[in-house]
Amino acid sequence: MDYPPWLPQPVNTHKGRLLAIARCIHEVHYREVQHLVKGPVMVFDNLCVGPLELAAEVLYRSGFTEYSDEIRRFSSFVCEPADFETVANARAAQDLDADLVRTAVIRLSEEGFGATEEIDWLAGKLRAEG
Repeated sequence: MDYPPWLPQPVNTHKGRLLAIARCIHEVHYREVQHLVKGPVMVFDNLCVGPLELAAEVLYRSGFTEYSDEIRRFSSFVCEPADFETVANARAAQDLDADLVRTAVIRLSEEGFGATEEIDWLAGKLRAEG
């Protein structure tokens, strides 16, 4: 897959994959919902389905998000996209299992819940690597 030249080129590293997951979820799946008590809040609803749950867990373990309910369906970013690089450089993100992150990228791309071009490109590279 050729990557669109007007977008920044993805980086196929552990950090680059984490950043791609964070950007994908923030751009495609992060929505405002009406909370009964708090009013409008921004959340990522992983719908309790495999690829989105996996992405939610990767983002949580690496420090990008925190869960906002007991069943771990909804989560919110604890930082703005401008701070994603800082979070990705932190120890929690760097110590996260690389295979888990690789799997999250591939599953986000494959299972039809909406992925960015960056995720699709990285998933293609990861599948080609084997």
